Amino acid sequence: MTTIFIIFISFGGIFLLGLATIALCCLMKKWKGSKATEQNKMVHFDEHKKVHENIVQGPNGAQTVAITVDDDLHVHEEEECVKNEKLGKTSQV
Repeated sequence: MTTIFIIFISFGGIFLLGLATIALCCLMKKWKGSKATEQNKMVHFDEHKKVHENIVQGPNGAQTVAITVDDDLHVHEEEECVKNEKLGKTSQV
């Protein structure tokens, strides 16, 4: 009878120790992940649209309207500019 209690107590202790180890590993991963995602990345983009309307004489003297749309998109990552702005603001006293 006493051997059964000793076996259950030892297996229960090993089980609780395993659960504590898993919980500690999960917490460490969570803390490392939150520090890695703190970096902010700003993206600046410029969008220019040019619309050209051309009126052309069609067959039989009818006027035909042709519309041309030019879309120009520029994307710039501004991570370095933000760092420079933060340094400039903190240096002013």
